[in-house]
Amino acid sequence: MNYGFHLATTGVITGMRRLDTIANNLANSTTVGYKADRLTMSPRSAENVERPGAYADANAMLDALGGGTLFLPNAIDLRQGTLRQTGSPLDVALEGDGFFRLEVPASSATRGAKSRDALLTRAGTLTRDPSGKLVLATSGAAILGKNGAPIVLDADDPNVRIDADGRVTQSGTEVGQIDIVIAENPANLRKEGRDALRLVGGRTKPAPESTAVRQNHVEESVVDPVASLAELVKVSRGIEFSTRLMQQQDQITGRLIDTFGRFA
Repeated sequence: MNYGFHLATTGVITGMRRLDTIANNLANSTTVGYKADRLTMSPRSAENVERPGAYADANAMLDALGGGTLFLPNAIDLRQGTLRQTGSPLDVALEGDGFFRLEVPASSATRGAKSRDALLTRAGTLTRDPSGKLVLATSGAAILGKNGAPIVLDADDPNVRIDADGRVTQSGTEVGQIDIVIAENPANLRKEGRDALRLVGGRTKPAPESTAVRQNHVEESVVDPVASLAELVKVSRGIEFSTRLMQQQDQITGRLIDTFGRFA
């Protein structure tokens, strides 16, 4: 294989992966509670370095160029987003470390998810479902209380208050307390979609006492749209450059065939 063509192709593949990640973040720059994806990569050694002795005609100079890029699972940017006041009594945001815990739907079992996996979110745009449960407005997933059960509101009582500790009261009567937890190992968090993160095979523990619930607020996305747009342009130019290198390598190969083919 033409080694230059191979490395140029790797540059295009890497650029496309970066482009997809940045574009997805940019598309969610206004999504409440969104945590950006961070593409993580590592350099790959040449095949002959990874498997010494596999190729008798190896070239030390080419081996030093490497073998492209290996993609690792995307990391999640868990930084605190800006809190924005909405005025809606069922909008809540977390100030500090922690997540709201969600009810795991029964359909998760059909997708191979384990029942002990926890569903977490920072999206606090809440509403009541027809049965009175406090749920995410986007997905309908129920917010769990400290007792592990959904919090049920009285549909006839609009006076809902949620204090800094997550206690939910209606007309002075406590109806539940929102369970706020952190992941013991954040590396086990995976994007679930629908504003949720799945803690795969990990454990949760109570959030720090410094974490506070802010009623009438939501947490905005951590994505900076201006910086993401600039990065999008930069990566697009890198893909264009790698594509031109591929074309040049292809032209060089064609000229070699045309030149030496005359002597065949």
